[in-house]
Amino acid sequence: MMRNTWTVTKIMLKMQYSSAGKQNNAWIYVVGSLILIPFFIMIMQGLNSIFSNAYHILAEVNQESMLLGLVLLFITAILLFFSFIMVLSTFYFSDDITAYIPLPVHPYQLLTGKAANPLIYNYLISALLFLPFLFMYGSLSNASVIFYAYGFILFLIFPIIPFSLVAIILMFIMRYVNIAKNKDRSKIFMGVGSLLFIIFINVLVRLNMDDAALVDTLTVAIQEQEGLLQMITIIFPPAYFGASSLYFADSWSGILFLLALLAVFALSILLFIWAGQQFYLKGVRGMSSGSKGKLSAKTSQKLTQQRSILKTYILKEIKIIFRTPAFLMQCVIQSLFFPVFITVILFLDMGDELAGFVPTAPEKNLFLILFMISIFILSANATAFTAFSREGASNKLNLFLPIPFHNLLQAKLLVAYFISLLPFILIMGVGIYVNIPLEIFIGWIGITLLYNWLAVMINFIIDIQIPKLHWTDEQELFKGRFIPFFISLAQIAFFGILTIILWNTNITGVYPVMFIMLMVTLAVTISAQAYSRKKVTLKTLQNLDS
Repeated sequence: MMRNTWTVTKIMLKMQYSSAGKQNNAWIYVVGSLILIPFFIMIMQGLNSIFSNAYHILAEVNQESMLLGLVLLFITAILLFFSFIMVLSTFYFSDDITAYIPLPVHPYQLLTGKAANPLIYNYLISALLFLPFLFMYGSLSNASVIFYAYGFILFLIFPIIPFSLVAIILMFIMRYVNIAKNKDRSKIFMGVGSLLFIIFINVLVRLNMDDAALVDTLTVAIQEQEGLLQMITIIFPPAYFGASSLYFADSWSGILFLLALLAVFALSILLFIWAGQQFYLKGVRGMSSGSKGKLSAKTSQKLTQQRSILKTYILKEIKIIFRTPAFLMQCVIQSLFFPVFITVILFLDMGDELAGFVPTAPEKNLFLILFMISIFILSANATAFTAFSREGASNKLNLFLPIPFHNLLQAKLLVAYFISLLPFILIMGVGIYVNIPLEIFIGWIGITLLYNWLAVMINFIIDIQIPKLHWTDEQELFKGRFIPFFISLAQIAFFGILTIILWNTNITGVYPVMFIMLMVTLAVTISAQAYSRKKVTLKTLQNLDS
């Protein structure tokens, strides 16, 4: 049984990460890493300073274990978020599932193979978030070797628990939701529903918070040793077991908490296998069927009426993105998660406080904070870095369509530009709500709109230089493509370093800072535009598949 499971897993991973027929782009990773090293060092130094101050403050009231609980809860929230998206896309929205069903394996073995790739991403996220904190906390608390050994065990088992929880819930839901009647609409509904579900839970939790009761509970928790840890981790017991095992690593209590976490881990694996065996294939059944629709005379006439070439191609690109579940999830919905989540928190928790804070903040610092928020939101433009790759093997059709080459490029760039602005519009709404000064608001919007074009151009160039055209499933466009991720981090690092320099200079006025940021953004944008005109030509499109 284990042999079949391992074989299926290897086959699926090879299909995802095989380098056959791919260009060697190792130099891009090397250059990207070198650019990111200074920014990463500064981030780690800042986090270490924050953790150090928080640790010493909490240690005075014997509540330093709260840091462990907060970090594990934060990692849990991130893993739940990404697991929700990856389970839906990998287990159900992936068209390659029909190719694996005929294999002589049990449903749970097929499911285990499908889970391998999402778990790799979960471990990468955990390594990025958990391991640096583990060493920071260990150095602050003069932890023993046992602490680090427990931390390594925690790193190995913890990412699987939230992933299994999400998978079990979704497998149960998909088993009893009839999606066969309209496949595409059901997939889109599930994607949008995931966003609305997270918003609903967030709102529900905050609306039921009683500030007075919270203060009383907090007072009692501080008086008890590890009271804060128990209070904040009550919503997810594995986080409590994990944090307690680390905090009590040098005593028998640590072993008991670790054993409790291992028991939860084993239970989650068993439930995952059981749910996969019982529900998975029944939920997948009917996924490959679609609905048959007939066009009315009015609809047919509307679709065949004459339009401008540019407008027609823009509508075609938008329809492909919004009607293809994988593209809708990755290009639109996923980019909305963070802004929507932040918006809900700000409006429900900090609306009045933030509105009062904005007028008192230095104008220069306020503008730099707003601009960096824009960089984080807009730098990873999935619509732009799949502009040509989305067409796959059919990209050659563009050479035979009666469409001027410049119209083709304009349509793809404009669609990517406006779709990437959707999450930014939410942040603009928050800015209006908290009464950002008009001159800062206008400057921030103007420079951000310019930067968005730069981000679109950079990601567009990456896709046309290093396309991924040979895919059998839309999800392959977004799996294993780390170059756009590195390019996004490089943009954040570049403007982050510039922001830190401007923050620490003697310039006090906001207008000189705006001017410098505008000139830098404009210069980089003009350079990217010039490079695009030189490198992206009709001949480039003709050789795209070579």
